[in-house]
Order: sequence, then structure tokens, then C-alpha cells
Amino acid sequence: MKNIKRTIVTTALLLASYANANKVETVQTVATFTERPGNLTINNEGRVFVSIHPLINPDIKLVELSAIGSKNNYPNDKYSKGKDSLIKATIAVKSDAKGNLWILDLANKQFVVWDTKKNKLEKTIKISEEAMVKASFLQDFVLDEKRNRAIIADMSQGDLKSAPTPAFIVVNTKTGESKRVAQSHKSMMPEIKDGFALNPIAIDPTFTWVYFGSIHGKKVYRVPSDSFDNEKDVIKNIKVFGQKSYSDGIAVDSNENVYITDIENQAIGVTNKDGYKIIATLPKGQTWPDGLAIANDGYIYATVNQLNRTAVLNNGKEEGISPYLIVKTKLLK
Repeated sequence: MKNIKRTIVTTALLLASYANANKVETVQTVATFTERPGNLTINNEGRVFVSIHPLINPDIKLVELSAIGSKNNYPNDKYSKGKDSLIKATIAVKSDAKGNLWILDLANKQFVVWDTKKNKLEKTIKISEEAMVKASFLQDFVLDEKRNRAIIADMSQGDLKSAPTPAFIVVNTKTGESKRVAQSHKSMMPEIKDGFALNPIAIDPTFTWVYFGSIHGKKVYRVPSDSFDNEKDVIKNIKVFGQKSYSDGIAVDSNENVYITDIENQAIGVTNKDGYKIIATLPKGQTWPDGLAIANDGYIYATVNQLNRTAVLNNGKEEGISPYLIVKTKLLK
């Protein structure tokens, strides 16, 4: 863990110098939290849903953030509050075009799909044991709505120390069938000793490409979305898209700009045909931009949760200082 900690600490003077030279703005703070937010999603109506990161064993698992900043347990206390809540632990949440909220419960190893318009459970989808390994860590996922698929980035390393055996878990959202694909492919592996594997994953708005990488990797890869019918097609079609920093989350817009949560430089970056650059830095003292969500208001939103200061990633010492944040910065034009 000491190696990991060193990789995410950047000299403040170097970052300030870079920002000044390139006239990089600071992100705008949208909301503050006393507990660490995990990921977020923003649906077509502009409703914002935020998971509370399970590394801190939170009492609340998921909230909806109102326009005035209040945080309401979502969908209700039965599902998201207390030790007996039906949702046990979640990081990744996504909204689909029909108004459903997809919640990946990594503890129960299932999707909880909630109809946000009718305010009722749509369905649950269990992930098959055959598609997982002993140390599976169901970090993030994408929805391929064109092909009725969810593609999960299984980082493995669920104990945060075992050797990585990452893979895609491909779930048929109609039948519920799931399969493990491309396990331990080199594109998914960390590039440093004791590093973390496959985690950032995104799909473009037309459902043509799936983009991904490892947390401790310096490249973004992509593979055609229609490859996932066959594992051999996935493996042969994985290609490098661009460079990135070490990162926990990515998102892609309609212009093939891939946004990066830059955990080395405490910033939001973007990679595209012109290379990688930082477009906005975090407020002073804040670290670890985590999840990203593109909204239809011209902004990209991110959670900021100081994960590197949690006891489990910081040699047993909890050094996080609230507030933790949701921030935003403008999309590239």
C-alpha cells in the first residue's frame, strides 16, 4: 500500500505550476457531504443519485440529491438505511433512458433496478457464481441499452491485497445470464507492483464503444460494443485509445472525449485524438476524484472522496477531513 500511496501524491508546487501555465480552472463545488460519496448518476430529468462509499461502512447506502442540496435516502429506508437494508453495499449506479436506476449491490452480487418514475422495484438480477472469482470486486459497469447488456468491470482484489484476476462480467439484462470474459487480459492489469486493476469503464452515447482501463494504468483502451457476443471477438478487438493518468473513473461524450478522474494530480482530465490534458483541478486540500457523470446541461460531474486517506488505503490511519464533494466542470466543446 505504500507504493500505491506514493503514486497518488503529487507535489503541490508542480501542480500549481502546471495549472498556471495552462490556465486550468478549479472545479465548481455542487454539494458537500459529511460521509464519502462513491459514484453518481444523473438521469434525463436531471435527478442526481449518489452512492455512499462502502469502504466506510455507511449507515446510508444511496441518496438522491435535491436541487437545494438535501440528501434523501433512496429509494427508501427499507432499501438503503441501516444494517438490515436490502441494498448492502454499492458503489456503481447508472440511469437508463427509460427512467430506471441500476444499482450494483456488490455485497449481494446483484443488480437492483428501480423505476424512478413509478417509484417501485422493476427487477433484480443476480450475478452467477460461475461468472465471478473468490476475490471478485464488482466496481463499476456500463449499460449497453442497444443490446440489453450490462458489462461489469470486476477488478477482483476484493480484499484489496490479493493478486489481480480482473475480467468483464457480461450480463444479459433480459435473461439474467452472465459470463466472465477476457480474464487477466493485459489491458486490465495494473502497471505497478501492488496496484489496482480494471475499474474505470464507460460506454459512448451511441453504444458503439466500451472504454476501460486499470486504476494504476496509463492507457485507455476500447473495444466495439458488439464484440461481447463472443470472448474471442472481445480479445482480438481490444485496442489502445489514448493516454491517461492513474484514475478511478471515466466517462465519454459524443465527440470521443474520454474524461478521467486524475488521482495523481487531483484533477479532471480528458484524453482524445490530441492526447491527454488536465481541464480542471480540485479545490485545495481535496483528493481522489472518483466517479463521473455527464449531464445534459453541458457539465460533467464528479464525486471527490479522499479515498487515499481512508484507513484501508493509508496504512491503517483514517486521515479524511470532511467535507467530501460533488463537483462539476464544463464539457469540452
